[in-house]
Amino acid sequence: MGDTFQRARGWFRFAIAASFIALACVCGSGFSDASGHSFADTPPSAVPSVPSCDVGAYLADLYDLDPAKRVFSARVYLWSVCPDRKLDPLPTAAFTNANDPEKGEPVLTSEAGRFRNLTLLQGTFRQDWDVRAFPFDRQRIEVLVTAAADGRDFRMVPDNANSSYNREIRTAGWRITGFRLMPAKRVFSTNFGDATLPRGTTSTYSRIRVQVDLARDDPTIFWKLTGPLYLMVLVVTATFLLPAHADELGMGERLDSLQSRLGMLGGGLFVIMLNMQQANTVITSSVGLTLIDWLHLLTLAFVLIAVVATVASWRWTVHGGSPTRAERWQRTIAVTGLIGYTLIAAATVWIFAAQSS
Repeated sequence: MGDTFQRARGWFRFAIAASFIALACVCGSGFSDASGHSFADTPPSAVPSVPSCDVGAYLADLYDLDPAKRVFSARVYLWSVCPDRKLDPLPTAAFTNANDPEKGEPVLTSEAGRFRNLTLLQGTFRQDWDVRAFPFDRQRIEVLVTAAADGRDFRMVPDNANSSYNREIRTAGWRITGFRLMPAKRVFSTNFGDATLPRGTTSTYSRIRVQVDLARDDPTIFWKLTGPLYLMVLVVTATFLLPAHADELGMGERLDSLQSRLGMLGGGLFVIMLNMQQANTVITSSVGLTLIDWLHLLTLAFVLIAVVATVASWRWTVHGGSPTRAERWQRTIAVTGLIGYTLIAAATVWIFAAQSS
């Protein structure tokens, strides 16, 4: 009995040892290639890097900013620093949003074993402007530089460390709040007949976005455009608050007073529409209603409510209503309307200013 137990114990130890040996063999063969080299000792294969050049920019001048025509003009010094002159992207680069750009004679140098190309770019550039929050709007205008070489073979790297803008730039009504270069990719929905690409595929090109952040620098323009609106609101309110001495007036005189108020309100509507047309010559937006548009519409609504209140008071008086009660009712409407107009106008301005910041 004891011998049988000892033999069984020995076979059990042998089976465990054999299992460990087999597992070691399997692991060793699984992490080795056919030549006997272990994958654990082989570093991962490096992904071949795409040739690149550093591209920088200096904004020398910014002028003729015209949101109505959706353009701006600028003078920009561009440079590229490449390990090889053949990689230089500036001679063949496309300035995608430029109208007939002018390029100066390039300055070609070589420093520390790297080729450098310095070129002056000047022109008018197309830009989408969102002026709905005028005059609290902030704009970001761009000069787009797109490489001619395919993105598989070349890319441009922004040189933000050396890029900057002229601190002496003074653009009427604007101030520069930021400047940067951003890398991007331009994807075309065609391969331009490239036989090395599958049919119907896209093609990608490296792009640099030279971005300039702008903010309005003339707060008085807001009051110039909205001043007539606020003046009209105060005048309309005053016509309701002034005592009419209704008890001392005859019926004809009361009606004449209401007719005079209606004439004044009609003139107010004309002034508002005229001021709105003038504002549209300053602010041109195809995106939607601007802040100034909303304030004009709010003032129109205020004056129309005043017209309705005047007509209702007129009918009340004609049908034998108490003139004193009508006058008290008009004053309540005037004060309530003025408070409501002020709150709504302030909230509208705050919403547009917050969205643009």
